[in-house]
Amino acid sequence: MSRSTCMFSFKKLLAVSTLVVCIVSPLSAQSENNKPQKKLMLDSIAPAALRQTLQTAIEHHPRKRAAEAALNASRAAVRAADNALYNPELEIDSEKTDINTSYIQLSQTIDMGDQRGSRTSVAQFELAKASADYQIAIQTLSHKLLTAIAGKRTRDEQATLAGRALELMQEFTDIAEQRFQAGDLNQVELDLARLAYSEALMTHAQALSDAAAARENLRAIFVKQPDRLPALPDELPSAKLPVDTDKYIRNLPVMRALEAEVAASRQLVELRKSERSWDPTIALRGGKEDRETLLGATLSIPLNIRNTYRAEVEEAQQTLISREQLAQQMFLQQRAGVLATTERYRLLQQAWANWKKTGRVSVNRQLNLIKKLWRAGDMSTTEYLVQLKQALDTQSAGYELRGQAWLAGFDWLLVTASINDWLQLTVEEN
Repeated sequence: MSRSTCMFSFKKLLAVSTLVVCIVSPLSAQSENNKPQKKLMLDSIAPAALRQTLQTAIEHHPRKRAAEAALNASRAAVRAADNALYNPELEIDSEKTDINTSYIQLSQTIDMGDQRGSRTSVAQFELAKASADYQIAIQTLSHKLLTAIAGKRTRDEQATLAGRALELMQEFTDIAEQRFQAGDLNQVELDLARLAYSEALMTHAQALSDAAAARENLRAIFVKQPDRLPALPDELPSAKLPVDTDKYIRNLPVMRALEAEVAASRQLVELRKSERSWDPTIALRGGKEDRETLLGATLSIPLNIRNTYRAEVEEAQQTLISREQLAQQMFLQQRAGVLATTERYRLLQQAWANWKKTGRVSVNRQLNLIKKLWRAGDMSTTEYLVQLKQALDTQSAGYELRGQAWLAGFDWLLVTASINDWLQLTVEEN
């Protein structure tokens, strides 16, 4: 241990050492990017029963808790990054020989490159990304819950329709048997009725299987299935986008998450540069050698010669370039996805509106009419069967069309980040 001939009082030693510890002052944390997202003007909102069911399901859902944990982890990372990079070190030594020697030393390494500030900036941008990811996770969960409800509703209606078709085919076959016995139908027409009944049996079995699969899918995503499944409205919000579509898309959570990721990568470059700095360590010590007072100071500087850490900086720069390019490409993909989803939803919305005006009424009227005509003998068995299947297929197509319109509407609400606005959900970040 080197000795200094400089003579200071012990009080001065403590004062200087305190100054050394406080050289790295705390950095004020940057505020999170809480810029409010511009919302779409929706012309309808979800029914109260649907909103309440989803609010309850989301509040205690494991996916929400997982998203909250990831967000809280990012918040903790910001606090950790804002702490001092180096702690002071205290060394006490005592040696008893023919000469009694003891000393106390306080040392502090100084963050000359401001690694702490760079680490904090990286963590804050990662927190902004985590906040956007949280919003995406909640909206995606809402979308999955809605699509599960829509799937079950559609499959249940198809199963009910298949059951009705089976009843009609059973009735049709029974009457055909009676008319065959009476000589009013030939063997070909009777066989045709039996084949139609067999087909109705298979269709009904498949419909029940699809309904069971939809029920299990609903049970899996809801975790705790509600006692009564809420109805979905026939009318969802109109497919409209703001005039400045590009600006709106850039402010969507998925794009804000990418923007924060790029910003974090940019700050990571600065962090890698700051890590190249030569952080010195200052040590102050004082002690006794017999009756002689010893005071000393040491300055040590690392020599980044064998490893200059330039490769780490280059790696961070190339990662930044990669993420910037991917972000540009992602914007184009997101824009294309929003426009395509909007157009598909608009077309299905119009098709469903047209079917409600004409298809729903005409199908029921046709079923009643052809049944009367066939029983009266004014329609052949083959013609009756053809028109009966056509009417049932039209009804089935109507259910499928409404189901597709629901799914397209929920997809549109998701890609425009408006699904929770439509539901009017209040999901807090714990």
